Amino acid sequence: MRNFLKAAVGCLGMIAGCFSTGEAQDFGGMSFGEAGNFGPPQTSGSSKATVTSYGEASFVIVTELALPDHWHVYYKNPGTVGLPMEAALQPVPGFRVEGPFWQIPELEKGLVDFYGYSGKAKMAFRVTPEKDAPPEATFITTMTWQMCAEQCAAPETKNFSVTLKRGDGQTAPDAAELTGNMAGLAAPDWAEGLKARISQEGKTVTLHLRTNGRPVPQDSVYFFCNQGEINPTTPQIFKKLDDSNYELSMQFNDTTDGLYPNNLPDADRGKPLTSLSGILRAGREGIIITADDRPFSGESQSTAAGTESAPEPSASIPAPPLMGLGEIMFFMFIGGIILNVMPCVFPVIGLKIMGFVQLGGGERKKVLAHSLTFVLGILISFWLITAILIALKANMFDWSAPAGPGVFSGDFWLGRGAEGVVNWAFWFENPWVNFCLLGLMLAMGLSMFGVFEIGVKATTMGNDLQHRKGYAGSFWSGALATVISTPCSAPFLGQAIGAAMLQPPLGIVLCLTMMGLGMSLPYIILGAFPVLTRYLPKPGAWMESFKQSMSFLMFGTAAYFLWIYMAFFDAENHPQDILFLFFGLVLFSMAFWVYGRWCPMYRSRKSRITGGIFSVIFLLAGLYYMLPPEGAAWFGRGSAPGAAESAAAAPSLQEEGNIWIPWSPEAMQAALDGGKPVYVDFTARWCSTCQVNKASYTDEVLAAFKKYGIVMMKADKTRTNPAIDQELKNLGRTAVPVNALYLPGRKPAVTRELLSPAYLLEFLEKEMER
Repeated sequence: MRNFLKAAVGCLGMIAGCFSTGEAQDFGGMSFGEAGNFGPPQTSGSSKATVTSYGEASFVIVTELALPDHWHVYYKNPGTVGLPMEAALQPVPGFRVEGPFWQIPELEKGLVDFYGYSGKAKMAFRVTPEKDAPPEATFITTMTWQMCAEQCAAPETKNFSVTLKRGDGQTAPDAAELTGNMAGLAAPDWAEGLKARISQEGKTVTLHLRTNGRPVPQDSVYFFCNQGEINPTTPQIFKKLDDSNYELSMQFNDTTDGLYPNNLPDADRGKPLTSLSGILRAGREGIIITADDRPFSGESQSTAAGTESAPEPSASIPAPPLMGLGEIMFFMFIGGIILNVMPCVFPVIGLKIMGFVQLGGGERKKVLAHSLTFVLGILISFWLITAILIALKANMFDWSAPAGPGVFSGDFWLGRGAEGVVNWAFWFENPWVNFCLLGLMLAMGLSMFGVFEIGVKATTMGNDLQHRKGYAGSFWSGALATVISTPCSAPFLGQAIGAAMLQPPLGIVLCLTMMGLGMSLPYIILGAFPVLTRYLPKPGAWMESFKQSMSFLMFGTAAYFLWIYMAFFDAENHPQDILFLFFGLVLFSMAFWVYGRWCPMYRSRKSRITGGIFSVIFLLAGLYYMLPPEGAAWFGRGSAPGAAESAAAAPSLQEEGNIWIPWSPEAMQAALDGGKPVYVDFTARWCSTCQVNKASYTDEVLAAFKKYGIVMMKADKTRTNPAIDQELKNLGRTAVPVNALYLPGRKPAVTRELLSPAYLLEFLEKEMER
């Protein structure tokens, strides 16, 4: 009964919170806690360093939030439904960054139990100066959090900065206070050489600890799991077996309560856990632990990392060598050619092929003009993309970043003006881009199928206007082909794009221009040798059938963008948003059907006006229900902005069972510290090659991973993730797919882009037996 009442009242509170679009709402006499209406929450924060100046040694940047009374924020695993706190330290040239490190959370008891922080909340990064560190540097930490009390306020994101100069690296007076209560920055004596493993019987999960003989503090022992596998409402029991062995008994979270989700797929619920990671608190100290279900042996098979070791492994592991500029430009050119037949681009290319068919037998100048106009659309679009990438790389949109060399200076173009981390196809990490492309692909498919006609002209319009419209159509077709080609990382392109993004601005311009020329090559050839169009079929009635058949490719592309777009919704906690999206697509399509049925020029004026009004109504209604969560919240519908962040990675992980665990720098380093190899699949929903590669993980391949004891992690880049961007940069890449095998004490080995079962088996055997 207690759980039922908690679930019922808690759900009422969360439903009320869903309608909050700004300040916390006043519920009058309804009270979920001790206080009534707290008013709008006011949060202050600051970033500080553990040194007054930096020398050669590592130091720590700590960002601390001061929370108002009665309000709290959430740990990485909130325990219940909540938005976890996040932090990212913007890259600074000349410094190696490790983290983030989390403050040891607290288990807060109340109507709903949760893991979080009250009063103050801290996150930290360890920073190591390199030989080329500048005389002065500003470190900017971006923090995102959501405060809750009786209800939840809207999520907030703010930047906090601290500026340091090169000096003797003297320790700050408050350094100990800053790093106190943080997990992973330093190892307690009892944690040195600690081994950990798990076992499960029924609902009881036991964490087995083996120490170096130094006693573990037995007060306030608690394990805060990262993925919600442990029930936060049940007490944890800590036992000392002898001087070196301890056990912590916990209850498995089977989610029957309804308020405490975990990330395990339905098919694996009820099965014993095979791995567990999180923070173990003992006394006033905490360590990061990753443990599996293998028995203890002479070598460390499980991991305890509350240690001095960095959670950013590749920071100290050299990245694979990069290609030279000429080699990059060659592969960019070849990859650009191949882009023409990739599934993202082919539907638009098909339209242009049909256009060249229409020009068959026409004037040579006309064929040349259309082909060059199409090429111009491709090249200008590539140059615009290049300008945006360079601006992002140079932090031009970050007004708080230190000013670099001017864009008209040689220093900027030759390499000292662009130091950020950017990636190809970065805009597909934005839900609004996918929203627009989904609508565009669906509308184009409906038009090609004959539901309506774009640009129907009266017979009185002259040929001159029609020709200008035709050239504009060729130009914009080239631009559209460029935009939708960005998620298709063709063979030869992945490593080349990654290497190109690490070039100075002038190199980026040259590389992406070569990619655009490669994509343009077939149309340059058709323009230079229009006689080739004679080998294409003659215009005729078949073209209408061809156009309608091409509409199905457009619908297929729209379906692909819909699948990407759905990743931005929190389907687990707000399934109704997916239903609204589907209804929105129906209304959106109906708007164009009404327009095509009642608004052609041959209809009466009254019919066109009536049809136009209903078309606009259906269109606006469809767009309203298709909005991403960020936009829907503006109108008070759906989940709060960013509400899907905490569940963003879950769909991709659940599809393949529990063999994959979510990637994080801390989890990867913890596994490596325990002597276990780690295989990371850097992927994204918008990456079509990534989806093809998933078929390569057959039962035989998975058995090979298990044979070698490899921890399999998935780094999902569907949404923007600065930690993944930085790790890709460390590997010399910026575009997915990237698959890398990390071995303790060795540099990571990166696979080729297109995978196959045979290749993976050979790759694993070669690397593991080297």
